[in-house]
Amino acid sequence: MTKAPDAVVIGSGALGGSVAYQLCRMGYRTLLIDRHAIASQTSPRAAGLSAVLRPSALMTRLAVRGVELLTAFEAETGIPIGLHHSGSLKVARSAALAAQIGAEMEKATAYGVTARMIDAQEATALMPQLHAEHAAAIGYYPDDVYLDPALFTSGVAQAAAGLGAELMPDTTVGEIVLEGGRVTGVRTTRGMIAAAIVVDAAGAWARGLARMVKLPMIAVRHQLLVTRPLPEVRPGSPITRVLDANVYVRPCDGGLMLGGYESEPLLLPDVPADVADMPLDRGVLEDLAAAVRLEFPVFGDLEGARARGGMPTMTLDDEHLIGPVPGAEGFFVIGGCNVGGLSTALSFAEALCDVIADPAAAEAIAPLLPARFAGGDVSEEALHQACRMHYGQHYWSTAARATG
Repeated sequence: MTKAPDAVVIGSGALGGSVAYQLCRMGYRTLLIDRHAIASQTSPRAAGLSAVLRPSALMTRLAVRGVELLTAFEAETGIPIGLHHSGSLKVARSAALAAQIGAEMEKATAYGVTARMIDAQEATALMPQLHAEHAAAIGYYPDDVYLDPALFTSGVAQAAAGLGAELMPDTTVGEIVLEGGRVTGVRTTRGMIAAAIVVDAAGAWARGLARMVKLPMIAVRHQLLVTRPLPEVRPGSPITRVLDANVYVRPCDGGLMLGGYESEPLLLPDVPADVADMPLDRGVLEDLAAAVRLEFPVFGDLEGARARGGMPTMTLDDEHLIGPVPGAEGFFVIGGCNVGGLSTALSFAEALCDVIADPAAAEAIAPLLPARFAGGDVSEEALHQACRMHYGQHYWSTAARATG
């Protein structure tokens, strides 16, 4: 880059890479900076699932747009991201979660999303490893997709570089520099870099960077495992979520991926310097596998299964943080993914870049703006308690949580 950048994006995960890609598409000279190797931290270790039907119309719109952009990305760039238009299943064992699926069918109609109830026989035809004859209800969501998180994360960074972005790995940002309430650049281990636009997409480290405002978010450990190759596993089989157990399953590398949300997650207020330093606990994964053994007897044998984990961020209200940081003109944040940001990274980045180009566009994503927490004084204890609940009951609606 021969000239100073228009924008500096801090963090080269799925969100940061997507922002750099979208900014370059809009003509901004962009620097994508990371304290580690590009595309090397939490995002490549994610599950790569989508769910286009979300609790709100706004989030559903962004999730639908996310799938559209993922599909277009492969076609336009020629970069493979392991995208599978698999659809998904939601399995409920209890009456409360069966009612939740029923309510989702009504919401899908209202939001223009395709979804329908199916029986156990059809569910097993779609996902041969699933035994759902004891289910209280099964929902089918044919528009959902999954992708390879490592291919996607490296792919968006590669695509941004192809459009002119400069990639700067192994560089730590120590300070967001402000003058007169406006961002003027970043101070790094390679020196001062001037820029009028700075985007904090640093994931688990985002809160520490945005010291001028208290962002109510915290990193949490999320783990999953991938079995050895198994007979009859088809790459196009749908993502399957067993709601009562807060567990998801999808095809992966010839076997099955299993992950989920334990009720007492490990919060990471002191974020490790590298995701590789985060301790894994295979016992948690074995407990999650045991919780769905009725539906997936194949998880009775986990010999040869590989475990991995990352550090996604949870927020006080279980909603994303996207938009300008109050009191720091030119400074933006995109994070608080609440273990659901990778498949929507391109649409979230598109929405943020619209706001960067035209502040009036912020109105369209008002529920996600960091300004909603301005002036609030939340204790760390209250933040931790809320984030534990949101994580541990990830698949349960408010009504189901109350019933449970």
